Amino acid sequence: MATAVRRKDPQIRWYHPVWCHHHGAKMRVEQVDPQNHILIISGSAAEVTIRKASSMSPDVEGWFVDWEVVQERPYGTGVRGRSWFSDKDLAAAFGLSDDSGVFGDWLIDQFGADSAEQGKYIRWKGFLNIPCPGTGHDGDPNVSIHLDDEIRNAVQQLFS
Repeated sequence: MATAVRRKDPQIRWYHPVWCHHHGAKMRVEQVDPQNHILIISGSAAEVTIRKASSMSPDVEGWFVDWEVVQERPYGTGVRGRSWFSDKDLAAAFGLSDDSGVFGDWLIDQFGADSAEQGKYIRWKGFLNIPCPGTGHDGDPNVSIHLDDEIRNAVQQLFS
């Protein structure tokens, strides 16, 4: 049985949620390869790579979403990680559906969002953080993406 999606408006700083970094506006589609199910979204200090999980592990369905944040370029410091997303998670994260994750309600209640899944993403309107909310300042261990039509269309192409 499906449950109703919970929504809560976040606290806003300037024009975006406080948990979202303004550098999310710099994120753009770098590469989309629908045939091989790969999408790279990058900006000046961050990169997100989405690839079909079965391309790396034949028995795994869904998607691997890798992210990297560079914090001190000369020293190579920063953070990187990988989360597994189902088709439903990926569509919801990028605003292609209004679903939310099974373990996302507390994130929505705590931080405000339209959709969330613990350890994967939080999204309010066109503002997405992977894998979690942050402070909205430099040094956060997450990637903020301001979703636009180009990014949404690129994600949609992965499902083709």
